[in-house]
Amino acid sequence: MIVSFDRVAEIYDETRGYPIFVMDKVIKTLLDELEDYISILDVGVGTARFSKPLQAHGYYVVGIDVSLKMLKKAVEKGMHNVLISSVCSLSFRDNSFDVAISVGLLHLVKEWMVALREITRVTRNLLVSVIHRGRSPASEEYRNLLITQGCKIPQLGIPERELEVIVKPVKSIDVTTYGASVEQSLTFLDQKAYSHQWDIPEETHRRVMQQLKTMSFPKVYSEKVEVLVWDIKNICDFIQLRKN
Repeated sequence: MIVSFDRVAEIYDETRGYPIFVMDKVIKTLLDELEDYISILDVGVGTARFSKPLQAHGYYVVGIDVSLKMLKKAVEKGMHNVLISSVCSLSFRDNSFDVAISVGLLHLVKEWMVALREITRVTRNLLVSVIHRGRSPASEEYRNLLITQGCKIPQLGIPERELEVIVKPVKSIDVTTYGASVEQSLTFLDQKAYSHQWDIPEETHRRVMQQLKTMSFPKVYSEKVEVLVWDIKNICDFIQLRKN
């Protein structure tokens, strides 16, 4: 089971994008880390937020996603080499790519170990992710209010930032920390822009949002952005241990 983002393709970049100065730093960090490599597979490429800039700098990038609408957005940006595919069943030969990129994907994949096995099968050197640490206080309170309504937010897989805990990256690079808007996060929550909201009954969602809008929050909260880099061999070793 993998979550498709078809329903939010039109607003994905607005609701998930970093400020321009942050994105510039992220891309610079990726370019610095990947300068010795040529071919990249972006699993869960989405709208090609990261792949299109890398492609523009001369990398051979292939992007896969289960969402046709997201891939169409990627193509509209000028992204080449995209195909609709599941990360749990990649149609590439072993060791086809130097590097794999996974950003905000693994928590959406129930069979995340299968996904990792496929990623390591087709990748020779590195697995790279861009993560953020910090959550809007409005988002935190939304989750708390859901609990009082008897709703649980399921987690299918494992976020890449939690993979860091069980498989140590060879690098963890601090990119930047910036102030994000709480008001903006409230707007996106109201739109049910986030995948953890999609199975929440509309009546419950509206009730929670009514309560949320009566609460006081600071105007900004802190978001820390990092780039994590794993050696594929270390991921392989972890998979083998789990298998045994």
